[in-house]
Amino acid sequence: MTYDRATGTVVMFGGIKDASQDVLGDPWTWDGKARTWSQKFPASSPSPRRAPLAYDGVTGTVVLFGGEQPRTGALFSDTWTWDGTTWTQQFPAASPAARSCAGIAYDASNQLVLLFGGQDSPVEFNDTWAWDGTNWAQLRPLSVPGVRYCMALDYDSLAHGLVLFGGYGINQTLGDTWLFIPFR
Repeated sequence: MTYDRATGTVVMFGGIKDASQDVLGDPWTWDGKARTWSQKFPASSPSPRRAPLAYDGVTGTVVLFGGEQPRTGALFSDTWTWDGTTWTQQFPAASPAARSCAGIAYDASNQLVLLFGGQDSPVEFNDTWAWDGTNWAQLRPLSVPGVRYCMALDYDSLAHGLVLFGGYGINQTLGDTWLFIPFR
């Protein structure tokens, strides 16, 4: 889930229902003022999955990239945007490889959605991608964390960069912290 600044709601999509591994594909929004959840019924929508979301401050949309369908093991490399009413599939010229458990966050200083890492078992990634509202472009920072998936990633307005914490790496649980300040 992520906060959608354009609508003033929190957007949640998909996930796993319970131990049965049933995967959901229904979008919900949380209105903090009314303190209510509302299920949405858009005209189009990504297939059921668990996938990362981030708000894009430039386009005023929520971005969903890839994800997985745990029951079947299917991985996705598609990009979708939510405008508060419906999902629209995007067709960028370049895109990260299919993966699950990637970190995604909006970098307000550079006005880009950044994606890091993830997994396509047994492959684990430590690549960095930037979404500019139209295309994905791979970034090649001088220093990067090791391969990992299921990490926490968010923007730090005081540091003007993204903070990454932990996750899982090759046969280990990670507890390290990284600060990524692109283009400075």
